[in-house]
Amino acid sequence: SLGGKARGLAFARHMINTSGIREEFENCSIRVPRCAIIGTDEFDRFMKDNDLWEIAITETNNKKLEKVFVTARLSIDIKLKLESFLADNTYPLAVRSSSMLEDSQYQPLSGTYDTFMLPNNEKTTGKRLDSLITAIKRIFASTFKGEAKSLLENTAHRIEEEKMAIIIQEIVGQPFESGRFYPTFSGVLKNVNFYPVSYMEREEGVAYLALGFGRTIVDGEKCLRISPKYPSILPQFYSIKATRMNSQIQFYGLDLNSTQKKGNDLQDYSLQNAEDDSSLKWVGSVISKDDNTLRDTLSKPGTRIVSFSPILKWGAIPLTEILNRMLVLGKMALGCPVEIEFAVNLFKDKKPEFCILQIKPMVLTGLKSIQSQEHDPTKAFCKSHITLGDGRLDEIHDLILVRPNTFDIAKTRDIAKEIEKLNGKIKNGKNYVLCGPGRWGSADPWLGISVKWQQISQAKVIIEV
Repeated sequence: SLGGKARGLAFARHMINTSGIREEFENCSIRVPRCAIIGTDEFDRFMKDNDLWEIAITETNNKKLEKVFVTARLSIDIKLKLESFLADNTYPLAVRSSSMLEDSQYQPLSGTYDTFMLPNNEKTTGKRLDSLITAIKRIFASTFKGEAKSLLENTAHRIEEEKMAIIIQEIVGQPFESGRFYPTFSGVLKNVNFYPVSYMEREEGVAYLALGFGRTIVDGEKCLRISPKYPSILPQFYSIKATRMNSQIQFYGLDLNSTQKKGNDLQDYSLQNAEDDSSLKWVGSVISKDDNTLRDTLSKPGTRIVSFSPILKWGAIPLTEILNRMLVLGKMALGCPVEIEFAVNLFKDKKPEFCILQIKPMVLTGLKSIQSQEHDPTKAFCKSHITLGDGRLDEIHDLILVRPNTFDIAKTRDIAKEIEKLNGKIKNGKNYVLCGPGRWGSADPWLGISVKWQQISQAKVIIEV
């Protein structure tokens, strides 16, 4: 099997080749990045030849588990094929998981397994091969790490059923004289907009855009949220003060001057770095120091803002037209609402390129609305005008509350460990409501409690106060 993510890429390639979208936007190169796939049969062979099943199932320490997998051996056949692949491909590579259950519509494991970005710039093919093989083994190991096991415990599947394929994909981006490598911007496109404002409709879709690599979006950092149908409506930029507060303040890039480092493949950079690379000009504006107004130019002194005005206002690429077309094609191809990850490169002397990195079904639950008139509002435990999903839950037994009056933002990591201990005590299908201040699961510990899935796996409702 190719796994879920690789199947999505095959769908995307077929969709682009047969839909006529290239002819529709002939001034833009629309493609799926070059890639190679290692099927799940190699995973089965790796597990059997190295006798790894017992330790994979029983080991609970992620570091020990990964160490065992990294010291195990891949087959000679796959090593020779990887060596041949690297001889012809010297561009940076993303080594991505593509498991059997990943990106399934009803019980997806998207985001659970590891992905590694490789500069692929070592001086010898042997060293490049070593880095690639290590990345593959670490992804195999991530199949059995704590987060994956916790997720599977909450589904009808068993960990023994999961199998892992590997995608080795060209990283979409461009090199700069600074040694940095990244796309002009990345995005995530969804068929369903859970938070429509003004005259937007839920089914018209939503897109999230960020300068550089898409980790900014995936990790929940500041990015630009737009409706492809109404790109001029930007509620997060409703005032100059709000624009300063809500604009992206850093971006992620790959350092081509360093070899792959464990767990540190992408680096964060400032907007000044992007301006030095001349990439900010495609997506940037400035709050003028002279009159405190937003100007769609970087020629004036002031606060730099990632506004995407050169694209949304002045059409450096017909982005919203492409996105609206992709929403229709994606839903037709998969037969359900979809989520599409993409990256865009803009160039001074050649036509822009729009690359689909992934397409998968959206997970939609609780579509039958619960009418509030059916309940006595005086008996409500809590109320909110901003909610995601609704429905009836009868299996709630407990409440875990992080008290706002004693909450210390400097101790969010300690709080996460404490919650993990409580989560571990709740078993046998019992669930709880998790309530606390700030953003749950934020990558930035100063914005909220940075919990991971396995630390809150029994929570059924999450409340941010």
